[in-house]
Amino acid sequence: MAHSQNTRDKVRQLYIEGMPLNGAAVTCGVSYDTARDWKSRAKAKGDDWDTARAAYRISDQGVDELNKQLVEDFTRQVITTTRELENSTIPPSDKAVIIAQLADANAKFSKAFARLNPQFSGLSVALDTLKVIAEYLKKHDPTALRALQPHVEDIGAVLGKRHA
Repeated sequence: MAHSQNTRDKVRQLYIEGMPLNGAAVTCGVSYDTARDWKSRAKAKGDDWDTARAAYRISDQGVDELNKQLVEDFTRQVITTTRELENSTIPPSDKAVIIAQLADANAKFSKAFARLNPQFSGLSVALDTLKVIAEYLKKHDPTALRALQPHVEDIGAVLGKRHA
C-alpha cells in the first residue's frame, strides 16, 4: 500500500523529535519495515535522519540535555535487552554470557562517556563494579547471576539516582 508524503514526513518528524522508529511507524500506521526503508532511502539521498535527530536534540535541549538523553537511550536499550532475556527460551548459560556482555558494553560506554562528562564519572565506577560482579558470578556462581538478572534494572535506577 502506498503512503502519502505527509505520512512519510510525519514518521521522519516523530523520529527526529526522539521517538523510536518503530514507535513513529506505529503512530503513523505504517510497518516498521516500511519506515526503516524510508529512512534508508532518505539517507542514500543525503537526508540522514540520525544526523537530523542529533542536531534537533542539541538545538532544542542543549549539550547537557543531549548527554543525558544519550545515557538514557543506552540504558533503555540495556534494560530492554535484559527484559527480553527474562522471557527468552535460550539456555541459562547463554543468558549469563549475554548479561556479562551487556555489563561490559555498559562499562565501556560509561567509561567513554565519563571522559566527556565528569559528573558521569561516579556512575561509571558504579556500573564498572556491577560488571565485575557479573563476571565474577558468571565464573563462580551462574545460579546467582541468574538470580541477579531480574534486579539489574532496579540496581541501575538506584545507581543513576545516586550519581545524578
